[in-house]
Parts: sequence; structure tokens; C-alpha cells
Amino acid sequence: MSKEPAAQHEDPGGPRVPALPRAPDFLASLASSFLDHAAFALVYLDGERRCLHSDERFAAAVGRTPDTLLGQNLADLDHAFTRAIVRALDSAAETGTAAPVDCVVDHANGRRAVLTGCVVPHRDGEGAVGGFLGVFQDVTDPERIAEFVTRRDPFVATLLDAAVDGVVVADRRGIIQTINQACCTMFGYDEAELIGRNLSVLMPTPFARDHDKYIHTYLETDRAKIIGIGRDSLGKRKDGSVFPIHLSVGQAKLGREVTFVGILRDISDRLAAEQRASYLARHDPLTGVLTRTAFLEECEAVLTQTPSGEGQGHFALYTLDVDQFSDINEAFGFHVGDAALKAMVSRVTEVLPQQTYVCRIAADEFAALSRVDSAEHAQNLADVLHDRLTASIYADRHWVRLRLSIGAAVQDGDINTLEELNAKAKLALQAAQHDGGNAVCFYTPEMAAAATRRMLLTMHLAHAIERNELHMVYQPIVEGKSGRVVSAEALLRWTHHTLGPVSPGEFIPVAEESGLIVPITDWVLSTVVRQMALWDKDGVLPERVFINISGQQFLRGNLTHRLEELLSQSPSLHARLGLEITEQAAVRDLKAAVRTLTELASIGVQVAIDDFGSGYSSLSYVQQLPVSKLKIDRAFVIDVPENVKNNALVRAAVGMAHGLGLVTVAEGVETPEQHDFLVSVGCDLLQGYLFGRPMPPEAFAELVRKQVVVPA
Repeated sequence: MSKEPAAQHEDPGGPRVPALPRAPDFLASLASSFLDHAAFALVYLDGERRCLHSDERFAAAVGRTPDTLLGQNLADLDHAFTRAIVRALDSAAETGTAAPVDCVVDHANGRRAVLTGCVVPHRDGEGAVGGFLGVFQDVTDPERIAEFVTRRDPFVATLLDAAVDGVVVADRRGIIQTINQACCTMFGYDEAELIGRNLSVLMPTPFARDHDKYIHTYLETDRAKIIGIGRDSLGKRKDGSVFPIHLSVGQAKLGREVTFVGILRDISDRLAAEQRASYLARHDPLTGVLTRTAFLEECEAVLTQTPSGEGQGHFALYTLDVDQFSDINEAFGFHVGDAALKAMVSRVTEVLPQQTYVCRIAADEFAALSRVDSAEHAQNLADVLHDRLTASIYADRHWVRLRLSIGAAVQDGDINTLEELNAKAKLALQAAQHDGGNAVCFYTPEMAAAATRRMLLTMHLAHAIERNELHMVYQPIVEGKSGRVVSAEALLRWTHHTLGPVSPGEFIPVAEESGLIVPITDWVLSTVVRQMALWDKDGVLPERVFINISGQQFLRGNLTHRLEELLSQSPSLHARLGLEITEQAAVRDLKAAVRTLTELASIGVQVAIDDFGSGYSSLSYVQQLPVSKLKIDRAFVIDVPENVKNNALVRAAVGMAHGLGLVTVAEGVETPEQHDFLVSVGCDLLQGYLFGRPMPPEAFAELVRKQVVVPA
């Protein structure tokens, strides 16, 4: 007799209760109902992470359909949610227990969802893990999000948010668990956007690419490249911009759980300051060109590394010095001078070839190293450069013109280092300035000999006074119409004990450049005053004795006081002493010149403008100066009366000087014809070889005593 399965169980004492199905059928039915109708996102994976089942909710969360997910390995899907699940699967496989999953998902429509749940290992009858069940819930509603985001201890949260530096806490998988407000602000995220995401979201490539690998390696080997060691790195903001950070990472272990704590600081300002300091250490802050030290380093390197020879070209070094640049600063102000220098550097870079190295050596001195094809090419560049730099410059609402001296040297077989090239360029610059400046000069071998000579003279001139090698001579100045000696010009001479007589045209510039002109001029003043006292005692003192004064001595401010000291023993000599200053010295500092000339006039010392016409040649300057005499430069006298233009210039100068109430003196008179012309145009006083060469004081005294002159 066969047994039929009971459809129901009858309870005599109550209602009928349906009989339970057999266990396998019951579990299958229950699993089917759970998988198809639960209010969760569900997925089932085999041991290889391949998807065997997915419901609509899970497929939608990863942007797929259930059919397209079947057979797919989640590790092959590039999605934040699948990456989070894969990390949880690794943990579940290792521990054999359920692993939690928390993730923020950004959908294509812009909606953001927070998914939380777990993956559970599925064991077969023998206890082996054959697959995994993932169960997840969407907790996107505001209250659940708030709970998810704020799962931190309030006291710890307060401490973290009070920190100035960014603080981020992540688990062993690199998932952000906690982040403070400073870090959110630094990276441009809201807190909810970062909680549950991998730290790599804050990293640029390649750091983000290698981050998970680094954490895995560390957990496996316990060898860290950064933990416990702060270092500079890079961060990536939400907008994609990359910025420098300083990163310190520490770790805490609670049993098998590992937590990483990162402290981050934005060092953009610090790096900017360091870069600025590094730039200023090698560049001039005003013009932006290299400093002298940086220039030497760069040029030495390029000269060493670059071959020079036939077909290779050469290097030319240009040294540029702005003549009388202080005049621009004094006339217009330093802001105009600075603007002029910047415009000048801009023109230098425009004219010279690319890859030229330019540096600022001093306030108004520059240097440039350029690659040139030949010496002719270097000369052409220098000429063009001088023309451009001396053209009018519009600087801070003022038009200015620079006077510029350029010294240059071209690399050849005898020059192997920058030091040698620079020394020769400097010699060329000095030669240009000795010739009056505002010109281009290239080095020649003779310049080295001249430089050696100047150095030798400087050394010996420093001891000329104590060795009694200096002496004074006097040249007569006569009245034009009568020929009577009325004045004398005191002239300095130097006779070295081994070099012999040294021309004033050679040693006076050396004295001015070295600063020795000041003590030498003081010696001249005291010597001439003593000689005047002797002549006065003997009754042969002329009406005036004129002494040449250097611009340095004239503008020092103590000339009047020094003369009063020297004349204190002979008060009558005040009215018999005269000074001669050059036109350039008088107008170099017009205010100071007027002040000094007024002081000299107050003690009876007469002043004459020497070499008029060789400098500014403008009576508009002279009429502002309280002077009494105007000495016409010998360059205008030498060709009269043959040179018609010089005749006109001398006649005009005499007429204008008389119009200003000034006495005129003509220098360099050597012939009777010159004498006759100068007297005819009204020149008051004459000086030159026609009336006597510079002579010792005894010979001049005898000349005055006898009043012997060449007849007119």
C-alpha cells in the first residue's frame, strides 16, 4: 500500500494547518522570493567573483542591466561600487565572515546615492566557500545620509575640525572613514562626497594608480615608504587642479584592524616663496637679468661645454656702462632711472642674438655674452646696440637719452676662460671712457700695456707728495691790447725719480679715477698760496693767480673753508687768488656749484670757467653761475683766423660773454695772427706760448719784474 503525501494535517481539536514542504523545496522557494522580491540590491557571485545573479536594483547601481552582468567578473568593471565590493570580497574570503560595504555612488543623471550593506560567504555542505551573496541598501534619504556621514565621536570631530592642517582617516583598504573640515576645504569637497571613497580620489596620476598596490604591499611586507616620514607630494582638488602638499602618515593597529591617519598641509605659498627666493638669488629684482654670480656660473659652463674654432663661431662679451647715470636720477628721480634701465635691458635682448646671457654688474653697469659668427659680426652687433641704447627712451612719462660706453672682447685662441674674456672687455670699456665715453671700443693688445701703465702710475702717484716729486709752474696771462702780464695760471707737474717727467694729460686722469686728485689738489692749493705770499713780499705778485680745481674737490663742500684756513695768515691774498673749474664740473650739480661759487665770491676769490666750448657749450648754464671770467678753449683758437666757422664761434662767445658782464680769456695763442684776430673781436685776456711757456716761480717773478712780453 503506497503512501501519499499528506496535503494537510488535521487537528481534531482545531483548524487545519497546512503541512510544511520538504526542506530543500522550502529553502529554494525562500531564496527565490528573497532574490526576486526583497527591498534590497542583491547580487550573487561565484568563488571567482563572476556574477551568477543580479537584481534590477544592483544592476542599476552599477549602470548595467541584469542580463549584461551575468558572467561578468566584478573586478573587471570600472565602477566605485564594484571596486568597494571587490575589496570586501577579499576581506570576506580571508576571514570567512561577512564583510561590510559602504560606498557613495554618483549616477549618470547626477543623482548621488549612499549604499551600505555586506557580502556574505556562501558555504557548501562540506564548509567550503563556493560563492558570495551581496546585500545592499540605498540609504540616500537625508536622515540616513546624515547618520552615515556623522558616524564619528563628537569630541574627536571637534578636535579634527579645529586643526589647521587637513586630517584624513582611512581603513586598511584605503577607504576614507573620517575627514576634517580643513581637508575638505583644501580639496574642494563636501564631507559627504569623500566619506566611503578611496583615498586615491585626492591623488593625481600616477599616485592614484599605484595607491592600492602600495597599501597591499605594505600590509603584506610591513615595509613603508612614507609612514612615519613626512614628505612633499601632490594633491588633486575636486576641479582637477594639482597642488603641492606636505604629507605625514601614521598608523594605528587594533588587533588585526589597521587604520591610517594622514596629515596634509597645502605648501603652495611656501614653495612659491622658496621659488621667489631662489629666483632673486640669481636674478636682479629690477631688470630680471642674471646677477653677477649667476652670470659667471652660466657663462663658464657654456664656454666650457661649447667648442670654439673654425666653423663653430665665437663668443663676444660686451660690458655696458651708462655714463653720468646719476644725472638722470637727480634730474627726474629714481623711478625714472629705474624705468630707463628696464627699457635699456629690453633693447639689449631685442638686439643681441637669442641665448644671450645678460647680467647686471652694478647700478648702471651690465654685461652680455653672445654667440657671434666673427669679429665683424660682433662689431656690427655692438654698433647697432649702441645706436639703440642711445636713442630716446620713454621712461615713466619722461623722455631721456642715455650716454653709453661699450667695451667688448671676442673669444680667440688666447682666451680660454670667462675671466680672461671679461678682463679684456673691461679694458676696452676703460679705453672708451678715457676717450670721453659714449662710444664702442673693442679690445686690442695695446690696451693691456696702457692698463699696466695706469696701474703703475697710480701706485707711484700715491707717494709723489711725500717723495717731493710734484712741483708747480706758472704760465703768464696778458692783457690783449697792452700785452702786460696781469695774471698767471698755476700748473702742476710731476717728475718721477725713475719714470722721468709724466705728462699732466696722463697722470691727471689717473689721479681723478683713483681719488688721489683730492689730496693732490690740497697740496697744490697750499703750495700756490705760499708762493703768492713770497711774491707779494717781493712785490712781483700779479693781479690774480688761477689754480685749476678738480670737479671732485669743487663739489665736496669744504673748499671755501679750506681756502680760508690757507689764507688766514695773508688776508690780502683773498683778492689775488682765482680758481678755474671746467664747464662739465660746474654743471654736474648746478645747485651745489652755485652754492660753492657764492661762498667763494663772498671771501673775494674769483672763479673762471675753463675750456668753455668743450662740454655743454651753453651760456644758459653759465649765466646761472656767479663767475667772472670765461676761458675760450684752445680748440677754437688754434684755427683762427683761417677757419671761418671758428672765427664766428669765437666772436659770438666773446659778444655773449661781454653781454653777461664776463671777462674773456683766450687759451692757446701761439701766433701774431691769432693775437691780432682775438684783439679785434674784443677778447680781453690772452694766454699761450706767444707770451710764455709754463715756467718756474723764479722765472715768472723775473718776467713780472721786467714786464718783458712779445710785442703785439
